[in-house]
Amino acid sequence: MISPSINFLSSVQKFSYITYSLDDNIISNPERGFYHYESTGSSGGYNLLSTSTLTDYRTSENITVIQRQFFLIDFITGISISGTYLTNMQTDFNRLRSAGLKVIARFTYTSSSAAVYQPTKAQILTHIAQLATVVNSNKDVIVSIQAGFIGRYGEWYYTGSSEFGDATSIGTNSTQTNNRKDVLDYMLSQFDTDIPLQVRTVSIKETLSPGNSRLGFVNDSFLNSYGDSGTFTVSGEAGTPSLAEIAIFQTASFNAPISGETNGTNSVALTRTDGPNAVIELDYYNWSLINKDYYGPIITGWSASGHFDTISKNIGYRFKLNSTNFSRNGNSLNIIIDITNIGYANSFKSRNAYIIFKNISTLITYQYQITTDVNSWYTNIVLNQTFDISALPSGSYDSYIWLPDNDITLSSRPEYSIRFSNTGTWDSITGYNNINQSFIK
Repeated sequence: MISPSINFLSSVQKFSYITYSLDDNIISNPERGFYHYESTGSSGGYNLLSTSTLTDYRTSENITVIQRQFFLIDFITGISISGTYLTNMQTDFNRLRSAGLKVIARFTYTSSSAAVYQPTKAQILTHIAQLATVVNSNKDVIVSIQAGFIGRYGEWYYTGSSEFGDATSIGTNSTQTNNRKDVLDYMLSQFDTDIPLQVRTVSIKETLSPGNSRLGFVNDSFLNSYGDSGTFTVSGEAGTPSLAEIAIFQTASFNAPISGETNGTNSVALTRTDGPNAVIELDYYNWSLINKDYYGPIITGWSASGHFDTISKNIGYRFKLNSTNFSRNGNSLNIIIDITNIGYANSFKSRNAYIIFKNISTLITYQYQITTDVNSWYTNIVLNQTFDISALPSGSYDSYIWLPDNDITLSSRPEYSIRFSNTGTWDSITGYNNINQSFIK
């Protein structure tokens, strides 16, 4: 229930204080939540994304992100990626944009660990340069790019390659480690700086690019033994991560996503993959996105225990309006907005916030930027700003908060604007959040 507002009747100082109620439903928001896995196919063609399927993900399942595995196996023996393949990639990005979704991208040569399927470092670097043109022109719908390119499924394990080393996260000798670093560094240099990158383990980041705030993590063995299969450096099957590595992992979530999947039942701690513990660790490690398609028995278990919906609501950011307070003295309008982030993580990408005044008679809107970055909304936030409304034409106004995508190509799309988890506030046509504050200028 939203308490009624008090109109400003004149330029004499007045105030209006409103509180808001939580909407406990699962809602769609960009760059967070469960995601589906989609693949181009391993060889002999390219399976294009379906716009209708993508749209259904968003409208029927509240899914706003997919992971897209781009298989490059057809180009292992040739130096260049074909023009047809690059055109198909562009079609995929167009369809994602049309459907109102974004993508976590990974470029992979093979699902095999045989050396014959691992291209040379020189060829990988050539392919990265080719891909960069398409990737950078579609950065608006790219959540992140996972390191990829090396090893089975691009996970940097099991390469069968003397250049990169086998069955280890950072190579088995200094030359192999440096080759891996060359690939990561080239991705960082070629792909637009607005695109976060993700690596598989803490040791990869700390060995190859320590302190790099652009690097997040993809934990594809969430809740499993051996430190989530190497995500963390631990001693033995039942080992626990160090506080230092935990801090590195958590800090990465401020500017880059934490995502991944479960991959099997933990043989040491059998209940670690159960719903009650999963929600604790997703929150503790600041997760933003997780694969809905794998591992099936664990996801089914979360549903059976009632924790799937809890995760759907809270993974990533979840902003709740607590109250707004408008006070006015002449053309000075002070606005205090009290917000709580009740999600597991913050919104890792930079995003502006605006107060919108809509003239009730003309329906013309007027936009004022709030001095904040939504990326910094970690827990409790109080925004306090005074706006000069002297240029605002006379009339009666309703007020909204707008959190659009920062990219100009998406800023007007409501699917890419953030919705507050409150009852009676969301406007699905504009992407505005109606704070039910009205006044007369």
